Amino acid sequence: MSEAMVNVTINELISMEKTIQKLDPDEVADILVPQVPEMVEDILGDDSDESEKPMPVYLQNLAKSMLDEDNAAGQWIIKKWLGRSFLTEFTRAMQRDITNLFNVRNCVVVQMMKDRSLLGKLFEKTGHTELDFLVDSGLWFGFLLGCIQLIVALYCSNPWTLSIGGLIVGLATNWLALKWIFEPVEPTKVGPFVLQGLFLRRQPEVSKDFSEFFTKKILNSREMWNSIINDPDTSPKFRQMFSQQLVDLSSRATGGTNTIKEDKEELGRAVSKLISRLQYHFEKASFHDYVDKKLGIEKTLRTGLERLSFKEFEQVLHPIFEEDELTLILAGGFLGFSAGFIQQLLSTGVWSLPTWSSLFAVTTYTAIFMQNVKKVALVGGIVLGIPALIKMLKKKKLKLSLQR
Repeated sequence: MSEAMVNVTINELISMEKTIQKLDPDEVADILVPQVPEMVEDILGDDSDESEKPMPVYLQNLAKSMLDEDNAAGQWIIKKWLGRSFLTEFTRAMQRDITNLFNVRNCVVVQMMKDRSLLGKLFEKTGHTELDFLVDSGLWFGFLLGCIQLIVALYCSNPWTLSIGGLIVGLATNWLALKWIFEPVEPTKVGPFVLQGLFLRRQPEVSKDFSEFFTKKILNSREMWNSIINDPDTSPKFRQMFSQQLVDLSSRATGGTNTIKEDKEELGRAVSKLISRLQYHFEKASFHDYVDKKLGIEKTLRTGLERLSFKEFEQVLHPIFEEDELTLILAGGFLGFSAGFIQQLLSTGVWSLPTWSSLFAVTTYTAIFMQNVKKVALVGGIVLGIPALIKMLKKKKLKLSLQR
């Protein structure tokens, strides 16, 4: 269900190749540069554990001296030269190869499968009007079809007409309601009236609700980066790109005389540490807020949905219904049959409604019973409390005698 929705909407409306170009490498660097010293410390590792240091000793000492707050020149080199250089090149590399580094479909479907309530919440957000109609229509359709059932019952003495009629009314009510929500797809003129599915007539409103929910809960910067880092289809390519950027940085830092490229073990540890801490640095620098605002996916998605043809737009919400349409119709049939069967039992005398006198008698006996229960509880409380009271008085008497 979620895959069908993604194929019809997201893949058709959002081009990540174009969207990612909205990021400005220099702005990205400005936001993340304050995190660079901490990123370097991530690579250096813990002083107490030599095995966790992915840098050669002389590079570790050089990096530590540059990280010293009193070393203004070192701070400038780390942040303004190496840091900015790495971040701008990293952003450009992401922009060049985003189709291999990020899979929109996987990002959306994995979240839908992990939290199945998202699909229900999406429908509740975008289809609340249709859901209300589905509930309210039971009254009107049920009344009209019930009148037909009444006429049939007057001319047919078989008591099963009530149960079978209730079944037909229940099935027809929900079937008609579902049809009215999505059909006709195109505006159809019938005399002075123009008929169209309720959902399709609300295209601008639904587009707004859909895009807001989608970008807030599913397709936002935080979830996109989670997918880039953890998606089995893209994470190896992202790791490879990140490793190359780190190799290039090491080469620039040493003037090309040294690179960690030859030591794959050291490079692997450095990359793993940095990637594992990326989301932490993004959160601390409020990077996700910048990305969400800059990419403007909500606006892109809303505009695209509003421009869809009625036939294409129908597939935005209809897949959510389609899987459960039969269940909804059968549920209506079951409720209708149950109501008709109860009517049948009452009309044939198998069941009978209680009389006013019997209801009065039941109410009276219940009140008497409750009063007796209270009396029993009171007596029981007194009986159980007497030994405790005697014991307390004895203790008080003993205490007074000791005081004398």
